[in-house]
Amino acid sequence: MKMNLLVVAAEVRDARFAAGVLEERGDHVDVVLEVPEALERLARGDIDVALVSLSLPRGDGLALVHHLRALYPLVDVIVLTTPQDLEEASHAMALGVLQTVMRPLTGDALLVAVDRARERRILLEQRRKLGEEARWGRLRTATYARCAGFVAEIDPTAVADRILQTCAEELALAAGAIYVPPFPGAQTYMRTSVVASGDELPATLDAAALALLDPTQPVQEDDHVIRILFLGSREASACAVLVPESPLDELGREALTIVASLGTAALAAARKVDAIARTGLKDPETSAYTFAYFGDVAGREIDRAARHDRRFALLTIALEGVHDLAERVSPDFRLTLRRLVTDAVLSAVRDSDVLARVEDDEFYLLLPETGLLGALAARRRILARFASLAELPSLLADAGVPDAPLDLVCGVSVYPLDGRDLGRLLRVSRRRSERSREGVWRRMGLAQLDFWDALDRLLGSDDDVVVQPSGSVKLHEDLAGAQGHRACHAVLPRALLPSVATWMAGDAVRHRAPGVLYAMGDPTMCFAMQEALAEADRGPVRGWVLAAQVDSAISASGTFRGLPAGGRGERILRVDGDRADDRVLLLALTELGGYVLIARSFERADERVLAYHASDLDLVDGLVASLQRTYHLQPEVGG
Repeated sequence: MKMNLLVVAAEVRDARFAAGVLEERGDHVDVVLEVPEALERLARGDIDVALVSLSLPRGDGLALVHHLRALYPLVDVIVLTTPQDLEEASHAMALGVLQTVMRPLTGDALLVAVDRARERRILLEQRRKLGEEARWGRLRTATYARCAGFVAEIDPTAVADRILQTCAEELALAAGAIYVPPFPGAQTYMRTSVVASGDELPATLDAAALALLDPTQPVQEDDHVIRILFLGSREASACAVLVPESPLDELGREALTIVASLGTAALAAARKVDAIARTGLKDPETSAYTFAYFGDVAGREIDRAARHDRRFALLTIALEGVHDLAERVSPDFRLTLRRLVTDAVLSAVRDSDVLARVEDDEFYLLLPETGLLGALAARRRILARFASLAELPSLLADAGVPDAPLDLVCGVSVYPLDGRDLGRLLRVSRRRSERSREGVWRRMGLAQLDFWDALDRLLGSDDDVVVQPSGSVKLHEDLAGAQGHRACHAVLPRALLPSVATWMAGDAVRHRAPGVLYAMGDPTMCFAMQEALAEADRGPVRGWVLAAQVDSAISASGTFRGLPAGGRGERILRVDGDRADDRVLLLALTELGGYVLIARSFERADERVLAYHASDLDLVDGLVASLQRTYHLQPEVGG
């Protein structure tokens, strides 16, 4: 232990000798010869031991000792004296000096005196640490006692609530809330419990907020907000957000770390108990399976698909609008509604498909050996079956909510295209469900329009879309709903259209992806599509050319609008002439996804087109289904 020493000597020779001996030991020594200098140095506050000579003139040595004992009780005092200063030495001892060293000074005497001071300070530091550890131990014991309340719980919701209450007992909080995922793999965490002014905190934590958390730090503080992460083996079981009334100190941080550790274990144990309670095959309220059984079946299906290079699809099905009615309808109403939804879904799928109820108004559907096209077809059947429920209007009327905006929202994911584990597939499916909820197809009400009106609505008229001289597009506010995720208006060179068709068709051919492509309005683009599909004439992807007049589309020489057919057997579909003459259309729906491009000329040179293009899966699926209904085409369903 190194110390800071102050030597106040009456003679320069004593001062130099003492400094040399003590600095050789490794201590830092300041030497002064007058009391005012000593007082100035003491005022800096970092002196551990003062060596004061009682031989200072005018009795200043003993006066300095008085001063030290009165104002600096933590500074150990060693006096340097002579046989002639015995009276002053006895006074100094009475004041509580640590040691007396006789002059003339010797190195051993100085070292023994200073080492005694060093040992005393070491003992005092150890005593302080032991006292601090004892105090921390008492506080930790109290924290463990508070945590016992939620460790004993077996209900996950009750565990989360008790965890938050424990945090409020450890810290004085201005606000606090705890957030838990509504289901495994959820990207958004819901607020389930609050303390103090916790209602002012966000109702949810989205994926962006969760991504900012450091998974290696259970307790994180940023901008006077504390976040506690309860991190399980695969994902966070919960996240607490606390706003303390005062800054977090080390004791508080350690207490919250204990809460985080025990809370993580308690949440994991409660979820296991909940899973055990749900291990029955059938949901007791409906004819759907339980999530535990669904997870087991999905796990086996993943193993089979990986071994045999097969596909399967997952659907998440959510009943929208029920939560808004929670305070207006009875529990029996919600139970009857869940049964209606279950029956509607089961009547629209195969016997081999597995439906499970996860939450009150949410279901998962497993479609074995089904690709994207098959999943989209199943979704269309489910939505149509729900929309045609004869019992639903009377049920809503009896409950006093005849105009309740109830609707089903479905998300789709496919193994292995969207993921190779259940958690990833569910996340993709839920993300697509959220996009479907806010997507262009629903937002613009296109399901209520026929095929051609839907195209006109998406592309817009000359009054809706203005092309700026710079080439940018300005939209009327009525057409803003057509913008969305991967969907926008743009000005494109007409020469680009064949390249787009070639790329879309060629990608499907290369991957042997089942599906269909439709092209219309630009001969070069239509020929490029057929050219790219030539290698797949007997393959799973087909191409249709839409034309107003089939007879005029093919010349006597066997060409398509002047382009050689080459024996490829192009499929040409006759469509409404007044609708097809001034439009360009490329519509593709395959196992790889969907794409739509709608365009029309807007300048005389005809070198550029005003286009609306989107890779919105819901939009493309809706347009393809509408076109097939209009012209009685067989739906494209992959294996």
